[in-house]
Amino acid sequence: MKTGDREQIIIGLLESRGEISVEELSSMVNVSASTLRKQLALMQSKGLIIRTYGGVMSVNPVPDESFDNKLHKNVAEKRRIADKARTLLRDGMSVSLGSGTTVYALCNLMDDMSGLTVYTNSMQTADYLARVAALEVHIASGVIRHHTGTIIGNEVRNYFNRLDAEYAFVSCDAIDADGVVYSDNMAVATSEQSVITNAKHKYVLCDSSKLGKRSVGKITTLSECDGLITGKSDSEFAELFRYMTKLILV
Repeated sequence: MKTGDREQIIIGLLESRGEISVEELSSMVNVSASTLRKQLALMQSKGLIIRTYGGVMSVNPVPDESFDNKLHKNVAEKRRIADKARTLLRDGMSVSLGSGTTVYALCNLMDDMSGLTVYTNSMQTADYLARVAALEVHIASGVIRHHTGTIIGNEVRNYFNRLDAEYAFVSCDAIDADGVVYSDNMAVATSEQSVITNAKHKYVLCDSSKLGKRSVGKITTLSECDGLITGKSDSEFAELFRYMTKLILV
């Protein structure tokens, strides 16, 4: 197994378990304890995990804010962002959808479409769109983060890296002044990065409350995307991004 693949498996296991002993983890990833310790030291230096006495734990010990809580924040703005994103789609397209609540708002506007093929790492999005008979919905396998319904892990990365969707939409927890798009969680960032990587057209959907902030996990940069759709509430700051990508204010 490649080191990078093992790294993602370790992150995924920690997301579901919280903390694991080195001895147990060594058995789970089928590598010697000495080799594992070297990799864990490197992962800690990269901020991916926290080493403990005899074990390792997730860098996110505080439970995530639940999907339902996030769903009820900035509702009107998320709806405007979703409305604008929906105008980019046509029947018969292939679309990759990330796991954020703003992307979920978009999926709620797709139930009148037909012939659309949807790929997602979101339990909520898959559940909603699977009820629409005219759509073909695929969901990635992997580790489910129970607070948010986001599917993470090496399986997600491998799944989306084999796809070539026409459009991809992801949301985020922060975008800094340099146009770096972040998640609050390293494992989620890796999964969302894979959702957007191979799509022909890549869009970030982000409510304006997240602009001008930084976080731990890089998803992408705006210069690598076709567009950012965000609200007008912080349009002065958003203007910084106009030279990086297509800026759409709603």
